Amino acid sequence: MRDDSQRWDAPLPPDYAHSAKGITLTRTTLARQVVVSGPRVLTQIEGPVAEWPGIVTGQSYALCLRTDRVLLVNGPPLSEGWHEGTDQAVSDASDAYAVVDISGPRSLEVLTRGAELSLQHPSKSVARLLFGLGVFLYRHDSEDRFRIHVPSSQADALIQSIKGAMAAC
Repeated sequence: MRDDSQRWDAPLPPDYAHSAKGITLTRTTLARQVVVSGPRVLTQIEGPVAEWPGIVTGQSYALCLRTDRVLLVNGPPLSEGWHEGTDQAVSDASDAYAVVDISGPRSLEVLTRGAELSLQHPSKSVARLLFGLGVFLYRHDSEDRFRIHVPSSQADALIQSIKGAMAAC
């Protein structure tokens, strides 16, 4: 049987980290990610809601994806399915999204190599196109630390793209 294992890079480990030029890139593991959809979801969510370019702090918060959809990060356990009382659909997405952090004084410069980003143009949604990939991008804990949720199957491609942008800065 033919061995094609040398044709592809080995998958990156879940605790991957890379530093260069004062910028740090790491994979982050979250306890829980839950998508909640419904017509009044933004008024029914407790706790902080991340919007662009605001800074969300703490370990438990929500990401505004659309006017009728949020991603709860490390929130309370919720049963999946349709919730009649709140008119919300709940889906566990913990395995659906990989999470990458990029931090350092030039991290925004690195990210702008893969997207048109401006801190002067606010948006309720954190959904963005970054290096051609659909992601959720927001600032976490400080002005120069960004957190990115990307479909798990595209995590390595995002990391390689960011590493290339880091080298070019």
